[in-house]
Amino acid sequence: MDRKYLVKQYNTYSVVVEVPKPLQAKAGRKRFKKSLGTDSLAEANKRKHFYVADFHRRIAELAKGGSDDDAKLSRLAAEFRQALESSKNVWHEDEEEHEWNEYEEELDRLKAKAREILDKEGSEAAAHFYNAATGQATLLKDQYQNWLDEVQHAGQTKSQHESTIKRFMGWASDSVSIEEVTRKKAGEYVTELMNASGFARATARRHVSSLSSLWRWLKGRGVAGDNPWLGQQLGKKQDPDRKRLSDDALLKLLKGRYSTPKFAQVLSDLLRLALLHGARLEELCALKRSDVHKREDGYWLVITSGKTRAARREIPVHPMSVSIIERRLKDKDEYLFAGLEPGGPDDKRSWYISKAYGRFRDQVGVTGDKQDFHALRHTFITRMEGLEVPESTVKLLVGHSRKGSMTYGHYSKGDLVNLRKAIEKVDYGTEVMKAIAT
Repeated sequence: MDRKYLVKQYNTYSVVVEVPKPLQAKAGRKRFKKSLGTDSLAEANKRKHFYVADFHRRIAELAKGGSDDDAKLSRLAAEFRQALESSKNVWHEDEEEHEWNEYEEELDRLKAKAREILDKEGSEAAAHFYNAATGQATLLKDQYQNWLDEVQHAGQTKSQHESTIKRFMGWASDSVSIEEVTRKKAGEYVTELMNASGFARATARRHVSSLSSLWRWLKGRGVAGDNPWLGQQLGKKQDPDRKRLSDDALLKLLKGRYSTPKFAQVLSDLLRLALLHGARLEELCALKRSDVHKREDGYWLVITSGKTRAARREIPVHPMSVSIIERRLKDKDEYLFAGLEPGGPDDKRSWYISKAYGRFRDQVGVTGDKQDFHALRHTFITRMEGLEVPESTVKLLVGHSRKGSMTYGHYSKGDLVNLRKAIEKVDYGTEVMKAIAT
């Protein structure tokens, strides 16, 4: 029979839940324990569930950054605020000519509770409680949606912003006010992100950046003062840059075959097109049959949308990709890569393919950070540089802006550049090129 969370001492069962090490000092104990008052294992299993759930709730509250008392005060303030907002601020007179006001009575109850908190917890806790309960504090949960509605970001980025804010409110409390997020409190949360969350450094930076952007907006609307997230140090350790893939890694990818038939051929084709053209994954997945043009010098791909204006471009098809293009054109589907189900906040056709590519890399042994599909684009650019193709030409092929150059960026649009000649220079060496052709 199940003995999880149970210990038996002196012929009596107790329920025990261990407190995670980082929270033991805050909890003031190493474990939560409660005697169940029975020597029957079956009965102990019946009785333990309430206490297990309660202990886990208390641990979760501690992990959010406050004590059990902090969470209780936040919830109590929210209850008082709701009671005040629903009370009528109208004076009445009873039969004995006593005047009474429902709102004033609730307010008196609130003031009495605030004095009680002042005596027990101090002036800061009492002020936070009173301001939150009376609406003098501006609750973060009442403001952040307005920011999300206004920011000009793609759906996936907005979704990340929202999850970031909700995580912070989960740590600070659902009724956290903007005024109580001081620089000290922001610093405590940054420490939690860096040390206890398990996030990669880049992910922690993204969370702080989202919160800082929100606070800049709040300040601009006159809702917040100084931005407490600015200048929060995240350490000097640098995340590794994405680099080109080695020949060994390329061979593993090119010779491998994804275990799921649904995506096996798709991944094989996308891998080769990316290496030979330097295109982004979503650009390739979004290609329609109408975006493939056959001209006198061969096939061209028309990229009609992208992250920037420069991403909208026309690139010649490498000779080794012609067979892939012609095979896929035989399918009468609207898209060159038929049957890709859109997914994610932005309904990208590459959403599930990107995840499948990650699993494929694991299967063939190309693991490690920064070796995702985008690394193929880095590999293409690095190879073109090694082949001494001018940077301004490579930018035209991969869809990078040339504005940094006054000569080619301002005066020339690249109309006379022989892009076909440039794309035909792509060469990864005999062994890799042989694998691409296979």
